[in-house]
Amino acid sequence: MRKSLFLVLISVISFSCSKNKPVLNNSDNLDAAPQITYDTTAIDSFGPGATSESVMAKINAVAIKREQDSLAAIAKAEQEKLDKEKAEKEAQKAKETKQEIKPETKPQAEQSSTKTENPVTTP
Repeated sequence: MRKSLFLVLISVISFSCSKNKPVLNNSDNLDAAPQITYDTTAIDSFGPGATSESVMAKINAVAIKREQDSLAAIAKAEQEKLDKEKAEKEAQKAKETKQEIKPETKPQAEQSSTKTENPVTTP
């Protein structure tokens, strides 16, 4: 069984790899083949020499200006972020120092309030 399968496989491979002439080698078939046309609009429009130097200079100037504006906007956003973080840290420090001052004054207030209070005794 294996030998026959192997024999069939080899025969299929040999027939598929035989040297056949291509179909389009015949001159009649070449004339019948459709003509291929390429669209060269993009190459003609944007290739070298398609635009004048003054137009390219204007395009480059606009591109450079947009790039600089983008970089400035990014720098501004980063600076605002840093300022916001700095303000939050300062607010946190102020809050911590305020909390440190309050506990020191609070016991004094409690001492004075306990002196003035009249304790209520229950029989």
